[in-house]
Amino acid sequence: MHHYDTKNIKKFDVIIIGAGPSGCACAHELIKSNKKILLIDKHNFPRHKPCAGGITIKALNQLPIDISHLIQHQSYDMIFEFDEKRKINLNNQDGSCVMVIREDFDKFFFDETIKLGIEFLKIKKIINITRIGENIFLNLDGIKFQCNYLIGADGANSTVRKMTTSLSYKTPVYAFEGIVDKNEFNKDINTEFVFNNRGYGWIFPKKNHLNVGIGNLINRENDSKPRKKDLFDFVEKRLKTKNITNITGFPIGTEGDNYFSTQNIFLVGDAAGLSESLLGEGIYNALISGKYAAKSILQAEKDSNHDAKYFYNLFLERLTKELKLYRKGSKLLYNYPKLTYLLMKFGLGKKFMDGYSQGKTLTEIIKKSKLLPNF
Repeated sequence: MHHYDTKNIKKFDVIIIGAGPSGCACAHELIKSNKKILLIDKHNFPRHKPCAGGITIKALNQLPIDISHLIQHQSYDMIFEFDEKRKINLNNQDGSCVMVIREDFDKFFFDETIKLGIEFLKIKKIINITRIGENIFLNLDGIKFQCNYLIGADGANSTVRKMTTSLSYKTPVYAFEGIVDKNEFNKDINTEFVFNNRGYGWIFPKKNHLNVGIGNLINRENDSKPRKKDLFDFVEKRLKTKNITNITGFPIGTEGDNYFSTQNIFLVGDAAGLSESLLGEGIYNALISGKYAAKSILQAEKDSNHDAKYFYNLFLERLTKELKLYRKGSKLLYNYPKLTYLLMKFGLGKKFMDGYSQGKTLTEIIKKSKLLPNF
């Protein structure tokens, strides 16, 4: 029989490891029922978070906070380039996404979460996580904690995932990003996606700079991860400059197509691999998975026939269907770019732009498109 020394142990209803968007979204939902919550991160905020900073309208609609003051740019016009001869300009008067600086967004979301009365603890290391019956015990920097539910919101390299599951995520999707000063240019630059057979390069405008990057979203056995040199080559070709600062490499968690929970430990966001594999968007699924992990816990208290795991897995079943649809789209885009170009040029592009501007999911957009009836 397992025994855990409970002397001097700190008890909480829910412990959330990771205070980014998925963790904060979870905390916002849980606090409605006066749960005793502990929010944990290895960093104080603000902290650097590699991310292009594009937030779709559907993600904005899921936020429990108003971030209008953080918006640096609204993408009314977008350029999608498949090769030098195939380029599409798309626009929508409502804008399909907004641009923020990720450090500012995360800091504001974190601050608004703490204002709700949620306790925060900065730690250096998770020493161990032990589950005995329905109780979860954690040793964090030598301090002992106990909780009824544990939320792993700690990103693509999740320690919670590694310690509590047998999931073998290899994080094959990887990106490099950097910053180019806007003062180098005497013209407005739109949001750009430049596709290649493995992924895409991007140019995302902010007030005073451009966020530039390159990443792979298709993982083939013999493909190498993108290199810093690839970013310099891309920027020099597109913007005629080598002046890139704040370069960071980072993984994107896209391997959660088949993730489901087997206990009272729930992975959310990139920790569960819930970023989509078409364009690599992660914030929307981070928000809804954090929110629904919390809702599952609260729903289980009202239903004596089902536990929280049951409700969270119902949500994951719906979400992973969406992720698999994105993966189909990814294979079409990166394996058949000429076909994708023609589909986008002759109607699908406008449907996507309009759909994203209206905050629709990919499933909702595809259902209304007659160009991909069997997709």
